[in-house]
Amino acid sequence: MDKTRSADIVTFTMNPAIDIFGATPTLFDDSKSRCEKALQQPGGGGINVARNICRMGGNAHVVYPAGGPNGELLEILLNDEGTPQTVIPIADHTRQNMAITELSSGKFYHFVFPGPRLTAAEQEACFNAIFAFNPPPRFVVLSGSLPHDVPLDFYGRITKKANQQGSRVILDTSGPALQNSLYQGAWLAKLNRKEFASLGFPEDDDVSSLARNMNTLLAKNAVEHLIVTLSRGGAVLVSNGQSPVFFKAPQVPIISHVGAGDGFVSALTYQLAQGADLTTATRYGVAAATVVIQTEGNQLTDFNKLTETVELIEEQTIHGNFT
Repeated sequence: MDKTRSADIVTFTMNPAIDIFGATPTLFDDSKSRCEKALQQPGGGGINVARNICRMGGNAHVVYPAGGPNGELLEILLNDEGTPQTVIPIADHTRQNMAITELSSGKFYHFVFPGPRLTAAEQEACFNAIFAFNPPPRFVVLSGSLPHDVPLDFYGRITKKANQQGSRVILDTSGPALQNSLYQGAWLAKLNRKEFASLGFPEDDDVSSLARNMNTLLAKNAVEHLIVTLSRGGAVLVSNGQSPVFFKAPQVPIISHVGAGDGFVSALTYQLAQGADLTTATRYGVAAATVVIQTEGNQLTDFNKLTETVELIEEQTIHGNFT
């Protein structure tokens, strides 16, 4: 591995995939459902984030494990796009995920598979690859799920070491991987309502109560900044010592939710790397997610629409005593 490799933003995907998108007139449960079209793209949280950032003109590099034919295809697709990558070879096979739209009903089905198993040596090679950049990146984005047999504190270990080397860690994961990554010095965590509720908070709070509960988590030093996205669009940003901010997104037609969260993190991180303040960067994140859900595939590609949508995001300071 090249020890002189450098990047402003390093993203990490421990459980990448080939994402396959298709559409069928009717989804049958007892016979073949023939798809009319298909789209094949690299997938996985950190991979999507790096692809978006590079497309926006940012300096991002993705690190991920890969094996088998899907792993080879993943590397080829990213290379064809010009996305800088470090691939950790593994013996098991990289997964495929499927997203199918039933045209007759407009329903969208997203099938996500568990992924490969990594040996202890493969896991350690992944860990070491993140810290093979000189100088250390300004931002490390940890995004997506953990595959089988990977310790639940894996992201937490990365977060702690990255924080010690001066990188700002942005967390975008869920479940036990999330719970074991907090309190390790992460700069920011981006969660959805269900992920936030998994930490022991109500899922159906109003925005003001949500902000209060988010502040409770920050007061325990779980993370420095916290963003929770809302199912109806928008997000709440809470930072220590500052009033929470609610970002309301416009209502738009939804084609697919795949990649919306990654689009959010992409635009957020890119703006931060360009010197934007966190409020402005969050505004771009909300706008990016709004754009992605209106498009097929898992990528943020319409930057004219992104610029237009940023102007449509409503910002509201949430007042209240959160001490």
